[in-house]
Amino acid sequence: MIALRGNKVILHTLERAHCRELWDAYEPTAPTPTESLNPGLSAEGADKWFEEMQAAQGKSHVYLGIFTPEGRLLGDIQLANIDWRHRTASLGVGIARAADRGQGYGLDATLTLLRYAFQHLDLQRVSASTAECNVAMQRILETCGFTLEGREREAIYAAGRRWDRLTYGLLRAEFDMQRG
Repeated sequence: MIALRGNKVILHTLERAHCRELWDAYEPTAPTPTESLNPGLSAEGADKWFEEMQAAQGKSHVYLGIFTPEGRLLGDIQLANIDWRHRTASLGVGIARAADRGQGYGLDATLTLLRYAFQHLDLQRVSASTAECNVAMQRILETCGFTLEGREREAIYAAGRRWDRLTYGLLRAEFDMQRG
C-alpha cells in the first residue's frame, strides 16, 4: 500500500468506506462551486467511484486519500491519465470540508504527490486545470511552480455563469530546480 508523508498530511490508499465518507462530506465552495454538484446521488455512487478508481489504479491513475497524521480523512488527490510512454499525467486535488480548506493541506498534498510523480514514477510533465473562479487552486499550482499555459474561454458553467478553464503545466526540471 502506498503511503506518502508530507509535512501536514499523509497520502495513502482510499478504501470503499473512505469514498463514502468523502461523498457524504463534500461541501461546495460558496458562492461559486469549483466542482460539479451531484444532488440526489446515493451511496451507490460512491461505490461506483471506488470501483472505477480501483480499475484504473496503477494503470492510468494513482488515486490517494489525503489524511492528517492522526488519520482524519481530508480529501483526495490523483495523478490521472498517466501516459507511461510520454511520462505525463494530470493532477487533481480536492479537500472535502470547507473548514479544512485554506489550512495548507492541499498545498502539502500536492507537493508530496509531485515529489512521488517525478522522483518515483519518473514522470517528466504534470498538468492541471482549474476554473478561473478557483483562486485557491491557482495559488497552490503557482506555489508548486506550475506555469499558466492556456485559457479555454467560457469552458465551464457553474453557479449560473460561464467561467474560463485555466490550464497549467509543470516539468520535472522546473520542480527539481525550485526544490533543489
